[in-house]
Amino acid sequence: MSGPPHRKRVTMAKPVSITISHDLGREAAVARLRGGLDRVRDRLGMVKMQLVEERWDGDTLHFGVAALGQTVGGRLDVGEDFVKVEVALPWLLAAFAEKIKLGVEKQGRILLDKPKV
Repeated sequence: MSGPPHRKRVTMAKPVSITISHDLGREAAVARLRGGLDRVRDRLGMVKMQLVEERWDGDTLHFGVAALGQTVGGRLDVGEDFVKVEVALPWLLAAFAEKIKLGVEKQGRILLDKPKV
């Protein structure tokens, strides 16, 4: 007699993609982002997040953030006139997707906007 088939628990992830335009050029945008990540780590919306991984590979940042007991990996690609952030939020954080997206966009614009003279 055999028992019930083993079932895997499937956790659906919500893909989130954010594109932020800039007019800095790739090199200056990378420099701004590298120098400014420390300032925005705790300002990404209503959910308290902690950056747990930060690895640059050329113009691409591979990152991991932890929030609400969940760890999320993602990547940030810097282009000549845009920055694209991609993450797949686990179901627990998916409820906060729009707030997180708005927080990332706001902080990204702060880092990428040219200072006013």
